Amino acid sequence: MKLTKQTDYALRVLIYSALQPPDRLISVQEVTDVYRLSRSHVMKIVQKLGQEGYLKTIRGNGGGFSLNQPADRINLADVVSVMESTLELVDCQALECCLAPECRLRGVLADALAAFIQVLNGYTLADLCHNRGELLKLLPMSHRG
Repeated sequence: MKLTKQTDYALRVLIYSALQPPDRLISVQEVTDVYRLSRSHVMKIVQKLGQEGYLKTIRGNGGGFSLNQPADRINLADVVSVMESTLELVDCQALECCLAPECRLRGVLADALAAFIQVLNGYTLADLCHNRGELLKLLPMSHRG
């Protein structure tokens, strides 16, 4: 399974946010600079994460965003589910396949997807940031929180 860029970027935004001191406002430009991502993509992702309650956002001059809840309460499976429009590995309904009535592939792929989600369910954002010191060293000096 390949996650969309939107999900990848959302996880990066959340990781970066978790590495910062609590309640420090982060700008979209800051994330854009650190990860070398499109500003418009980051803006959309921050907006979505804010709507879903993962980020607290403040508009206008001096505005920005920060985590809206502790990192240990942000479950990775939940984030992936929110960001992905569909979690199907194959859309069997869309395919014209003569084997569809008796095919067992759909069940196998559903089991694989369930296992993937189960693994993600066992992790939180905090788990991704246990090595905070090492992660901070990898950030540009001006963005080390």
